[in-house]
Amino acid sequence: MSETVSVDEKGRLVLPKEVREKARIGVNVKLIARASGVGRVELSDPKVLIAQAQEIGTKKLAGLKEEDHSATSYLLRSMRAKKK
Repeated sequence: MSETVSVDEKGRLVLPKEVREKARIGVNVKLIARASGVGRVELSDPKVLIAQAQEIGTKKLAGLKEEDHSATSYLLRSMRAKKK
C-alpha cells in the first residue's frame, strides 16, 4: 500500500488513516523515525521493536543453562574455594 503525503514547513506529515490502520499504528503513538537512505524514512513502533528483540533473544538463548556460562563457572569455583 502506498499513499502520497506532504511535509509541511515545520517538518510534519500526516499518515493517512488507511496506512495507520494497515500498520496498526494507534493515535498518540510515539514512533522511531530513521533515515534509511536518500529520500527514504522508516517509522517503527518501539514496542514492536522490543518485542521482536525479545523473541530473537529467547530463540538464541533457548536450551542454554546459566551454569554452562563461563563466568558462572568461574564464580561457582571461586565460591567453592572460599568455603574450603
